[in-house]
Amino acid sequence: DKHNRLMQIDELHKFRDGTLIDVRTALDDHLKGIRMKYMPQTIWRKSDKERAADMI
Repeated sequence: DKHNRLMQIDELHKFRDGTLIDVRTALDDHLKGIRMKYMPQTIWRKSDKERAADMI
């Protein structure tokens, strides 16, 4: 089935502008083992964490 196959390495599909670059960058970062780390600006209360988990 053509719809349920993985994209070959040499295939290029037209995505919305910027999407392909974002995907390529994310894959490159993953390959190189780069992890995005950040410092939270506020301290999360337990209720904030639970609410965020419910939304996810």
